[in-house]
Amino acid sequence: MSSIKTIASATAGVLALTTLVSAETTVTLPDVDASIYGKLNYAAYYNEDTSGNGTWTSGNNASRIGIEISEAGDIGAFGKVEVGVDMDDAGSDTFSSRLAYIGVDSPVGTVSIGRQNSVFTGVTGATDVFNMYGSNADNNQGSRLSNTAVWTNAVGPASVSTLVQMDGTANTKDIDIYEVAVGIGPITAGYSKNNNTEVDYMAVAGTIDLGMATVTGMYNIKDDNGTETKGYEVVATMGNITAGYGEVVDGDTYFTAGISQPVTGALSVYAEYQLEQNVTASEKDQNSYAIGTKIVF
Repeated sequence: MSSIKTIASATAGVLALTTLVSAETTVTLPDVDASIYGKLNYAAYYNEDTSGNGTWTSGNNASRIGIEISEAGDIGAFGKVEVGVDMDDAGSDTFSSRLAYIGVDSPVGTVSIGRQNSVFTGVTGATDVFNMYGSNADNNQGSRLSNTAVWTNAVGPASVSTLVQMDGTANTKDIDIYEVAVGIGPITAGYSKNNNTEVDYMAVAGTIDLGMATVTGMYNIKDDNGTETKGYEVVATMGNITAGYGEVVDGDTYFTAGISQPVTGALSVYAEYQLEQNVTASEKDQNSYAIGTKIVF
């Protein structure tokens, strides 16, 4: 009888301990939505130099993968991590940082901190629609900036975004870069200033839908302490065919054309051509060709 009592007591003890451990290790996860996205892009391309020489090369074309996280509520939370993927890397440089930020969403707008997209490049990037070429006449401080805080809000067709960068580098201003972008319907305008170099950037862009074709234009100015560099670009898309023209005022001009053909819901193939007409008499015009395939998920 004593043995039975001993076994019963031991069993009860184990059950009690198991219940205690289970209670202590229970984890309640927040109700969040997470999604993985990305693009694997590979191309063969031929780019001439200013002497007219060129060679065919194959390689990775801005492939990337990322994860987005969001949590709904009176004050929502969100975040994103995105890395570039080098499909040709055979060593330790397969991944490179692109974006990494967290933020909150409230009735007065969203606020996020980390490595983020430039709000000004959101204006100049309106004509950046090709897979390989184009977007040669836009002036900006970089499409992605680290050590930033961004506030964005929208009311009806109007929106406003501001960005400040504070990278903590010694002997620099507290706010290194300040940007603002304003949109009303299909028109956007932006301003960016580097407080350390006193270089200013201004841009405006707009899109018009003509039914059979969509046309987007962008004009920008870089003011480097009184020395201005101006550029503009226009792109038109009809179905799966896109053509573009860009010019750095008093500088080179660019003609770009491309076609993209879906193969499946995620897979497509594309071909592009670009002619750069050099303003320098000693430099030959440059022809560039590319064919590639990408899968977007």
